[in-house]
Order: sequence, then structure tokens, then C-alpha cells
Amino acid sequence: MSVELSKIKSYLRITHDIDDAFLTDLVETSKAFIKEQTGVEYIDGDKVYEQGILFHVAHLYDNRSAVTEKTVNIVPFTLDAIIKHIKIRGAYENGGAK
Repeated sequence: MSVELSKIKSYLRITHDIDDAFLTDLVETSKAFIKEQTGVEYIDGDKVYEQGILFHVAHLYDNRSAVTEKTVNIVPFTLDAIIKHIKIRGAYENGGAK
């Protein structure tokens, strides 16, 4: 897994283990989503990509219900900005731009 489950749970303020498998699936979904949007494969240690994964997992987790009373953005602004950045800069390898 690219982002540790404990980091995701801390970010989402989750203290139970009920959704661990679901969160793990959301990480893989988020990696695939960002790759489709940018054409860039995840590389371990890419902090920008990891933050994008966290934002996307949070968005999917918070909006998993078919019905909601709150306004839902298709892609949150923060995630959109990260996706654009990754797409422009390309992949990072060994700490430097590729």
C-alpha cells in the first residue's frame, strides 16, 4: 500500500477497525483515479501524490452514501490542484523530477 492505513485513519479521525478493508480498497481506487487523470504512476515516497491519495480517499469515504444533505463537489478543489500539479511536473524518481 502506498499510504499507510494508520496515516489514513488519523487523517480521517477514524479510531475503529470496521472500515479498514474499505479504506485499503479506496487507496487503490484513488491511485488508479490519479493515474488516469495524470498519466503518472505512483512511486513510493512521492509526498504530493500521497497527499492527493489522502484527499481522494477522504472525499470518497465522506461521500459514500447515495443521499446527502451537504453540497458535494465532484472533485474537491484541493485534489484538483494536486492532480494538475502531478500532471504538469510528471513523475518523481529518487527525489528529482523525471
